[in-house]
Amino acid sequence: MLENIKKIICERHGNDEKQLEVIFSTYPRILVVAPAGYGKTRTMISKIAYMIATNQVAYPKRILALTFSVNAAYKIKKDVEKELPEILEGTKIDFDNKLFISNYHGFCRSILKKYGYLICKDLKKLDDLVTIDDDDPQQTCEAIKGLNVDIAMNISKFSEAVKKINTEYIKENFNLYNNLVIKEFLTRKFISFNAVLTLTIKLLKDYPSILSFYQNYFAAILVDEYQDTNILSFQLLKLMVNNNSKIVLFGDRLQRIYGFIGAIPHLLDKSKKLFDLEEIRLTKNYRFKNNEKMLLLDANLRKNAENPEKPVITKCVKIDFKYLRTQEYEAKYVLSKVKEIVQKDRDAKIAILVRNRGSNVNKIIDVFISGNIPFFYGLFTDDDKLYRDFNKKCLEYFNFYVEKLGENIPLKQLLKNVKEKVEKEYSGYKNNYLIKALLKLLEVFSNKIILEYNNLRYNDKVKLIRETFEYRGIRQYMEFVDANVIISTVHASKGLEWDYVILPDMEKSIFPSWKGLCNKCIFNEFEHCEIKWDEINKSKMSKNFRRDFYEELSIFYVAVTRAKKGVFFSASKFRIDRNHNIRKGEISCFLRLPGIVIG
Repeated sequence: MLENIKKIICERHGNDEKQLEVIFSTYPRILVVAPAGYGKTRTMISKIAYMIATNQVAYPKRILALTFSVNAAYKIKKDVEKELPEILEGTKIDFDNKLFISNYHGFCRSILKKYGYLICKDLKKLDDLVTIDDDDPQQTCEAIKGLNVDIAMNISKFSEAVKKINTEYIKENFNLYNNLVIKEFLTRKFISFNAVLTLTIKLLKDYPSILSFYQNYFAAILVDEYQDTNILSFQLLKLMVNNNSKIVLFGDRLQRIYGFIGAIPHLLDKSKKLFDLEEIRLTKNYRFKNNEKMLLLDANLRKNAENPEKPVITKCVKIDFKYLRTQEYEAKYVLSKVKEIVQKDRDAKIAILVRNRGSNVNKIIDVFISGNIPFFYGLFTDDDKLYRDFNKKCLEYFNFYVEKLGENIPLKQLLKNVKEKVEKEYSGYKNNYLIKALLKLLEVFSNKIILEYNNLRYNDKVKLIRETFEYRGIRQYMEFVDANVIISTVHASKGLEWDYVILPDMEKSIFPSWKGLCNKCIFNEFEHCEIKWDEINKSKMSKNFRRDFYEELSIFYVAVTRAKKGVFFSASKFRIDRNHNIRKGEISCFLRLPGIVIG
């Protein structure tokens, strides 16, 4: 039977040597470097199947699979439940007895719901607590009536330390933070995002027997999108690992773009040493397997990241680039390019991705409106007040109907009630693009729950819906919106993909950004933007520049690899800056990297 399963896996992976090396490896601790489109999820599912087939995690022990977001966790869970029986020859799998798939917060909540009462009785009813952000003291005080502003400030400072990876501050104030949350938040029926993690860490440290149980219960730990792990999640992971733990970490150094909210730099390399991991790199790009141009662009960008000074380029790629006189002309070009794509590929999904919101993207929006071309507005971030409030309202109404109607009402009707309530709540925002977009996302999310997650039990669906709203996750359903064109930021597009991507604003100080790289560049005053590493290395800012170059290049790489079929670039010779002054633009140094030729 095992030989048949191995045969199925080999056929499933087209005998991809590196993928099969990951799946069949007997080494207990592996770091899988998996770039975008290289078959990471497929490899992960087959790895889980083979671990089960070879009894590497014997009953009653389980495999713990963790990922960055709620949506990603459930997507993996859905794929696992569909594909595992196919790999294991139709064997009936009791998933609950073999696997626990969640994001970090979901995993921590499962622990706190069982044992949280040991550190605070108010955690007995964890699901009744309102989860709030802890990074804005004013909003915290508005939400928690009677909370002292000094306490809110202390809570906020800890949140800021997590984002800035200030390990010293976190260590010194860890107990204070937990004590404040227990005394001031939990007693008022609130809990903060970070506290879900910190209280779990406290519980496991205070009760070694509980920690030992979980360490042994989850004999194997798999983590997806590992490069996005922050300092608190990393502390939790370190606690969960003992000498006998099997570990498989999937990540990509070049896709770490959440450094500004605390993703730890160089985490793959640190973890490789800390956990004694064997590194295996996936080498075949399946997203672009029939697209030589995109394959070459992907490869050349990665070579620039691996060795910026002397990338080993065997063949250059000619990119589709248009250099327009003004931002008005550039906006019209973007519109014409969209029309051209749709004319050739009627059902094409197109994303217009920008580094930041600004005057140029506003020009593009104006041109689309005047041309009566429909688009989906995705220019929002997790920190936008309207976006946060919208998710909060959805959660409030959902919890209200669950408590009021319970399982006596079909989930489809329950979600319809929520949508109607939310629409009424925001009826005064009819002309607001963000609210219109969020209402559309709510509709898309609801349909996904009903149609694609129908195999989940009622309680699991409720948990998915609640966690999506709680962790502001509806933006992750943007790629499923029924619209030919989506206008979004690169950061909001992470993990999503479209047929074509258009990248306007490819100018210095925009992409890469002024704050991220250009203000540190010794060539910034020159008209011709091109990074000369010999000169950089002679300067005092060499080390910081190298770090910032890599971070900005990572954002560029993520933007490019959201496309499945093609990517188009444009820039303006004259642009309007944030002070509404007209400035001369210069083509981004990223379009002049070795291996890239402007067409």
